[in-house]
Amino acid sequence: MSMMKGLRTSDVKITLVVNGGQSVATRVKPDGSFALLDVPPGSHLLETFALGYSFPPMTVRIGADGTIRAAYAEDPTVRFESPLVLKPVSAATYFEHRQGLSLGSLAKNPMFLMVAFTVLMAWAMPKLMESMDPEELKEMQEKMGAMGAQPSMGDLFSGKMFEDAKAQAEARRG
Repeated sequence: MSMMKGLRTSDVKITLVVNGGQSVATRVKPDGSFALLDVPPGSHLLETFALGYSFPPMTVRIGADGTIRAAYAEDPTVRFESPLVLKPVSAATYFEHRQGLSLGSLAKNPMFLMVAFTVLMAWAMPKLMESMDPEELKEMQEKMGAMGAQPSMGDLFSGKMFEDAKAQAEARRG
């Protein structure tokens, strides 16, 4: 417990899973020791939870004569004898730190890309029109005029387009 500064003993829970699912749990005493009572002989899984720290799961073998041998569950070559001393592997990180604003993250944002493209086109199109050959510009304007007047968004939403279509249809009939 001396390694884990700022940790209260009430924040540490030790659980021993026995008989394929039954668990025996205990809390750590103020001096850092713990005891699990009435544990049958056999091979059991020891799990430790301490707020802010990570502990590896351990396999504990209790012999019929009461001898205790422990090893890491992932690496059984590392063995421990009684009394068992549990040490955290690392400090647990529960949250990721938020990244600050950067031009790289801004350039990856689709909304920023759409706005940047729109602003670029609003700036570049008049420049392109100025540099266009006058004959080609006149020809393009004639083609646009031949396509007919395109309704604006305001006309679509106000219903003016439908009124104009009705008026044209009545003029053809009458």
